[in-house]
Amino acid sequence: MGWWHLRYGDGYIETLIVYGLVTNPETVTNEIERTSPDIRRQLSGKHALLTSESPAIRLSSPGWIDLNTAGRIEINSSELLFALTQEKIISRISPFSKSTRMFVERYFEFVCKQTNNTRKTNPENEVFGQKDWVFSSWLPLPHAQILLSDRFDPAKISFAEFDVCFWTGRDLICVQIDQTNTMIKSKREKINFLAKDCPEVKIISVPKNKSRRLDSEFPSDLFDESFGKFWIGLDLPHGPNPPVSLLSNID
Repeated sequence: MGWWHLRYGDGYIETLIVYGLVTNPETVTNEIERTSPDIRRQLSGKHALLTSESPAIRLSSPGWIDLNTAGRIEINSSELLFALTQEKIISRISPFSKSTRMFVERYFEFVCKQTNNTRKTNPENEVFGQKDWVFSSWLPLPHAQILLSDRFDPAKISFAEFDVCFWTGRDLICVQIDQTNTMIKSKREKINFLAKDCPEVKIISVPKNKSRRLDSEFPSDLFDESFGKFWIGLDLPHGPNPPVSLLSNID
């Protein structure tokens, strides 16, 4: 598995993240391993490969969502595109994971409000508007399973499971929602190993008093200020699957 095992260095983190409705992450891992490195995708609807050069994973990042030509013609506004984006992500959350779904829904409301706070967009720009900055927000990876170092178990590959993960290009943020007292021992052991083996990973636990309010409020106070200012460092906003000519402006 080589560098796919989680490791970190000076300002970077390398690992494989399998996410969404995947019951066996080893199957996805094997599929990736059989793919030639020349055509191997860094981001898909099931996985994210983080390297020392990986840019932030945003709603606008190519690979995780496919919008065919016909679909693009029908989508004639930022509002419709954002609604489709939300639907695609929510569809990758288990119907039994109510708290995860509410967390992601409140997250989308949060980034919409944050978008209203930026003043980067030129009001005379006829191509991009202020609302388009929402597509620069971090892509939530639900039911994330992070490949651990083989120091955890040399005999087999192991994954630490989280409700949601984000990769900001600088921070790997892993979120657990109100599982302090219900987490099974094996899952807790893997998370504890990850925290010790890679202290640069930010693990955020949403306590019960905040998880009970996920139907109406995103727990933004658990995240640092940069999390909500996702547009910093960008020149232009645009939606998922941007033209190749614009990719250089994402990060």
